[in-house]
Amino acid sequence: MIDGYTRGNRYAEALRFFSGMMSIDGLKPTDITILTVLPAVYNFGDLSICQSIHAYGEKTGFSASDIRVMNSLIDAYAKCGCMKNAYKVFQEIHTKRKNLVSWTSVISGFAMHGMAKEALELFEGMEEENLRANQITFLSVLNACSHGGLMKEGVGFFKKMVDEYHITPNIKHYGCMIDMLGRAGMLEEAEKIALDIPSEMVNVVVWRILLGACSFHGNAEMGERVLRKILKIERGYAGDYVLLSNILTGVGRFGEAGEVRTLMDEMNVLKVPGLCFINSVF
Repeated sequence: MIDGYTRGNRYAEALRFFSGMMSIDGLKPTDITILTVLPAVYNFGDLSICQSIHAYGEKTGFSASDIRVMNSLIDAYAKCGCMKNAYKVFQEIHTKRKNLVSWTSVISGFAMHGMAKEALELFEGMEEENLRANQITFLSVLNACSHGGLMKEGVGFFKKMVDEYHITPNIKHYGCMIDMLGRAGMLEEAEKIALDIPSEMVNVVVWRILLGACSFHGNAEMGERVLRKILKIERGYAGDYVLLSNILTGVGRFGEAGEVRTLMDEMNVLKVPGLCFINSVF
C-alpha cells in the first residue's frame, strides 16, 4: 500500500500508512519498507520524518548494514533541504562500502543546493577511490558547474566525460551545457552545441533554454534564429513568441516586436491564462 501510494504521487497517504504500521505492536518496518517510504518523505518534503526514520534505522541497526538504505537517506536528506545531514550519512559509510550510488547521491545533493565547490571536490575524491563516474554522475557535476558559475570547469568535465570516459552525452548533458554557456554569456558557443546535437535526440527544450539566454543577454539576432528552430518542432506555445517579442522590444525594434505578436494571433497560438492564487483560494 505504501509503495502504491508513493508511485501514485499520493505521498501524504503513504506516510499515513507508514505511521499506522509503526503504531501496531509486533509489526516493524524492514529495509524494504524504508526504501519504499523514503521517496514519499522527500517528495512530501518533511525533514522531521526523514530524521525519525534515520534514527529508527540506527536504533535497529539495519541502516548501517544496508548500503541501499544509507544511499537513500543521503538522497532523502538532500531533497528535504538538509545537506548537512546528507553529508553526515555519507561520511558514516565506511570508505570500502561506498559505491557509485553513494558518491553520485551526495554529489547530486551538493549540485542541487548550488554548492559547486563541494560537488567537484567529491568528484575528485571519487576518482581517487578508482570509481568510474556514469552519465548521472557527470550530469550532477555539470549542473553544479552551471549553477555555480564554473563555466571553464564545466567545459572540462564535459570533455572528460566524452574523451576519457567514452560516455555519449544525452539530451540532458547537452541542455546543461547550453544553460551553463548561456548563463556565462557565451551564446555563440551555446548555439554551436545546440546545432551539433544529433537530430534524433534534439528537442524543443534545449532551444528554449537558449532562447531564454538570448532574452537575458538581449541578443535579438540569435533569438530570431532560435525561434525559427523552435517553430520547426513546435508552433503552438505562446511563450516562445512572447519571449522573442520582448527581446526585440528590449533592443528598440518595436515594429518587429509587433509583427511577432501579430503572427502569434494569426496562428491562433494558445495563450495560457494566468492564475490568481487569492481567487483560487477564496
